[in-house]
Amino acid sequence: MSSPQDVPENEAADARPRLSRRGWILVIAGLTVLTAIAAWVGWQMASQPARWADVGFQVISPTEAEITFDVYLYTDDPVVCHVQALTVQFAEVGVGQVTVDPADGAEQRITLDIPTVEQATAATVRGCGPE
Repeated sequence: MSSPQDVPENEAADARPRLSRRGWILVIAGLTVLTAIAAWVGWQMASQPARWADVGFQVISPTEAEITFDVYLYTDDPVVCHVQALTVQFAEVGVGQVTVDPADGAEQRITLDIPTVEQATAATVRGCGPE
């Protein structure tokens, strides 16, 4: 009987178990599913008519906030962007919307006043979509 110390070093490296045929099938199936999910998410993101990015906001008064955001259009049709003003507890205290016309450019910076019923502590774009 030989002890682990008697096994040559290169044989010890080969002693770990190999992945079975079933294991390989599961690995390949898992990678295929992950690739399909990633492709679906990418396709969904690419098919959106517009994308937006918040730039900043300013509280003008207890009854008004101002938001600035960028819009990137991927369509020839106008899109409507919906914005909201929030309190520190994330309660919605004001809303607004603006129609963005692609005739003014595919990339636009928008500044919009939002009337509020209470002092806002944040303003953000809720989303942009078809009219």
